[in-house]
Amino acid sequence: MTLETATMHVFAPAKPRVAQAEPPESWLRSDVALSSPVMPLVRSALVAALAAVACNGPSEMSTSFSGSGVTTPPGDASSGESSSTSSGSSSSSGGSSGSSGDSSASTAGSDATTLDMGTPPDFDPDPPGCKGKIDFLFVISRSGVMGPAQDQLVAAVPDFIATIQAEFDDFDVHIMVVDSEKTWWVEECEFDQCPDSCDIDPTYPCGYWPTECDLALGAGTVFNAGPNAADKPCDLGEHRYITKDTPNINEAFECIARVGTWGNNKMGDALIAAVSPKFNAFEPAPGGCNAGFLRDDALLMLTMIGPEDNPWGADSEDLPWEDWRQAVVDAKHGDLNAIVALGIISGDSCGPDMDPDHRLCNLIPSFPNSILEHLTLEDFGDAFDKAAELALDACSLFVPG
Repeated sequence: MTLETATMHVFAPAKPRVAQAEPPESWLRSDVALSSPVMPLVRSALVAALAAVACNGPSEMSTSFSGSGVTTPPGDASSGESSSTSSGSSSSSGGSSGSSGDSSASTAGSDATTLDMGTPPDFDPDPPGCKGKIDFLFVISRSGVMGPAQDQLVAAVPDFIATIQAEFDDFDVHIMVVDSEKTWWVEECEFDQCPDSCDIDPTYPCGYWPTECDLALGAGTVFNAGPNAADKPCDLGEHRYITKDTPNINEAFECIARVGTWGNNKMGDALIAAVSPKFNAFEPAPGGCNAGFLRDDALLMLTMIGPEDNPWGADSEDLPWEDWRQAVVDAKHGDLNAIVALGIISGDSCGPDMDPDHRLCNLIPSFPNSILEHLTLEDFGDAFDKAAELALDACSLFVPG
């Protein structure tokens, strides 16, 4: 499989730009032939050597040195530009010859000296890449407008995952969903109508006592309750995220992705917590709610879906979008090649370089490998097709430290 390299911003409807590797350069090295006058004290020895050359004919000598590779440094965070370089192969050949004749004044012989290059290094022609090791983090809003968007997400993601999976012999995946609301209960159901059926959510699970991680903003969701949610625990095994060993990934994803439509829109705060060292540490809950999700040798695919946040209301902490970005960059140890970001966000003229109060619209395109789409898309499929292409390109370039 050959993947073209790419490090770029992509904004709908533009297609991702792919940077082509430059043609390989080559270097030629000629053998060095040395000759010297015949000295009287060694004449007899050289005559014997000349006789041997005359009998065996001209000799040939060749050496070769080859290797190739492609590397792309992290793009500038504001422009998404990338560069690529490649090294080619080189070979050299040369010969030496001797002759004899009647005249002793002619050249008595020649010696060929070979430069000792040692053992050629064993170059891998391709960069390691992520080899299918990808951590998918979905930050999904529980705002009341999110019902149709969650339906589209559930419909589009299976094909998205399958497209990437098809490119790898060993697809080692982690998939985690976090929502935008800290409170687990739907107060109108739990405290006003339970144990009777709830008007806004007839299947609401009255009387369930959430765990510490259920109540922690930024912890992976395993039990979503409320309107448009599954109202039942999702079978994820021992983790709060899906792994390659999860029996039915599509069914499990649908369960955790339907976070419901009741609550605040604290997407940035959820993001910071989800990637924090505290939540990803192997410690008792709630400190280690997401323990094991983030892996240093895996590509991080961040997807945020929801309306633009309200920085003046109760939807979010008073943090600039740069703090949200820095949390993600820190989680990947400063390696921008290890991050791909997809945002499906609402907001008038949502894009980069907006008023800094429009935090989600600034956050997503601040990553060199990013795609920004509008929440009003009729079909999320095209957005995830672009995301798959970008993730594969980024994966081919990511070299774990």
